[in-house]
Amino acid sequence: MAQAFYAQDEAGTRSRVWQSLAGENDHAPRNVQQKHFVYHLDDGTPLRRVDTDTFQVIGTGAYVHVVHE
Repeated sequence: MAQAFYAQDEAGTRSRVWQSLAGENDHAPRNVQQKHFVYHLDDGTPLRRVDTDTFQVIGTGAYVHVVHE
């Protein structure tokens, strides 16, 4: 199951960020799977979580911050 929220870069551009559980579709036994959250933008660009509200775009190094509405 994936969840989405919005983040904004320094230029003010908003993007949707998807959070999903890595290993959800793995066929390994449950006790062997190591599940963790992975993050990516709508276009599939992967993100690295820096802290609660900050993510780094893998490949460019740019930072985006969660938009709280």
